[in-house]
Amino acid sequence: MTRQWSWRKANVAAGLWCIAVGLAMTALWLAEPAGLAARHPFLFGMKFNAALAFVVVGAALLLATRGLRRLPALMLLPVFLYGALALSQHLFGIDAGIDTLLDRPFVDIGTSRPGRIAPNTALCFMLVSLALFLRAVRQRGDIAQVALGFTTFIVAAAALVGYAIGLEFAHDWVRFTRMSFQSASCFAALGLVLVFAGPQATGYYRLTLAGVLGLATYLLLLAMTYYELARYESAFGITFSGSGGGTRSTLSSLVLISGALYGALIAHLYVSSRRARRMASDLAESRARLAAIIDNAVDGIVTIDERGIVLTVNAACTRIFGYADGEMIGRNVKMLMPEPYHGEHDRYLSSYRRTGEAKIIGIGREVEGRRKDGTTFPLELAVARLDVNGGTIYSGIVRDISGRKASEQALIETNAELEEFAYRTSHDLRSPIASSLGLLGISRDMLAEGDLAGLGQMLQRMERNFRRLDHLIQNILTVTRNRLMEEEDGPIDLRRLVGEAADALSHLDDVMRIRIENHVPPELTIVSKPSKFQVIVGNMLSNAVKYHDPKEAEPRIDIRAFRHAGKLRLTVEDNGLGIPPASRHLLFQMFKRLHPNRSFGSGLGLYILKKTAQSLGGTAFYEARDKGSRFIIELPDGE
Repeated sequence: MTRQWSWRKANVAAGLWCIAVGLAMTALWLAEPAGLAARHPFLFGMKFNAALAFVVVGAALLLATRGLRRLPALMLLPVFLYGALALSQHLFGIDAGIDTLLDRPFVDIGTSRPGRIAPNTALCFMLVSLALFLRAVRQRGDIAQVALGFTTFIVAAAALVGYAIGLEFAHDWVRFTRMSFQSASCFAALGLVLVFAGPQATGYYRLTLAGVLGLATYLLLLAMTYYELARYESAFGITFSGSGGGTRSTLSSLVLISGALYGALIAHLYVSSRRARRMASDLAESRARLAAIIDNAVDGIVTIDERGIVLTVNAACTRIFGYADGEMIGRNVKMLMPEPYHGEHDRYLSSYRRTGEAKIIGIGREVEGRRKDGTTFPLELAVARLDVNGGTIYSGIVRDISGRKASEQALIETNAELEEFAYRTSHDLRSPIASSLGLLGISRDMLAEGDLAGLGQMLQRMERNFRRLDHLIQNILTVTRNRLMEEEDGPIDLRRLVGEAADALSHLDDVMRIRIENHVPPELTIVSKPSKFQVIVGNMLSNAVKYHDPKEAEPRIDIRAFRHAGKLRLTVEDNGLGIPPASRHLLFQMFKRLHPNRSFGSGLGLYILKKTAQSLGGTAFYEARDKGSRFIIELPDGE
């Protein structure tokens, strides 16, 4: 419960008390129970008009507490006028006719005039109605309201204490016209909420105000006692002390001494409260700063008790595991662990409490975590033991290392790929060079012998070797360029690009007998990296041409492109040789020639195809057909 809500309830309680007392007294006056009035006349000390005024004041306080302004302000105006007229009757000795205007008292309990309220009651009605009027209009507390409530409480508290100790002047300012006990209780409740409900706006503190209220009430009672004794001495010519100073001298000394003591106490209370407020403010600021640091930490931070129950989590922890903080707090932390950690956690905590042997606490290690969706992931966990207020809690710092692990695995795979690439490249580069050197020696001998026909065949073989070497070097350059080249995105007309790639294959053997169909819609355009996309299309088409079936009567290649499930899908389908099932796992790997007797390529074409697609954020995959193959590229749909 917040402090603001607590004081709001105090306002409601004070308003309800005034309404309850006012309605009860109104009902008594209207019922006219003569026997009850004869036996207990003090019950009728609150007059009928005063009872109605308290009902109005209580209702206005409740309405103002709910945020209303105009209605409670209008309700309080007649109460203020009633108090002012009642006080004027005492001050100027007049009869304004308001005492019996609404109800003529059926019983006289010995007041100065039937139905007339006491001057202190009238004064308090004026003070309370004015203070509540200001609160209703301004919707906040201020120094004027505190001062009015302060005065009201002192007058009412003095009357209540006067009833308790038999000091008549405390509630009976004018003989036979007193503030009733019921009225004093209502005014005390109203004064308290006026003073304490929201005084921070005035710059004062509740403890200081409480001390000042106590001192003022005490000094007022002493002064009234002093006045009462002085009146008795004057009226009857007696003294209450045998010493020369008399009672008034004794009371004067008591007032001075007690006032000094109370003043020193209040000063100390004020200084102490200011110091405590500064310390509380510093502590709150420190906690807020610490909470901000923890909540904005990149790593997850979770605290648990000795039984493994989660006490707190920070925002990073909820982000890492996918739970809301309310789903974790109060539950066992093993909910964040997969097996075998899940089943062993409670036993580990119990063993640590018993033996003190730590496996993770104070050490830290890599473990696995479990997210809300059930997936597991690697994380780094560091746990520290904290002894707080005679108990023990454990603070854990968790870091999701999925990205790092994926990067490490990718680095391992890249290094292995690089080693294989270096070995196979050096081997495939050396092979045609070594063969050509051998053929060159044979050619030299043939030239010396004049065998020109055989020399021509040797030169053709060397030309094929150098073409293989050039093709390999071109593929190596393509792989390197795809890894290193940075290129801006641009619009690509797919149909035109496919047509240009098909025209560029005219130098390949048997290409003229293959029917290449371009089914790409003319309006289909994407935004991507043009050079890399050209490499993809070129490799897909050249691969289909190289591995066409020479025995097929009508060899064909169909190229299609369309948008599918938020992606662009490019397919190249042929009725060629296809991929043997036993070799399909080797697709898209380096230097894998799946039909070595049909083509003498470098074995890098499909590898380049997949790596280029991945560099564009897509992927490549293969589908076997009843006759032939279908290679598919899926890329992000950049329109």
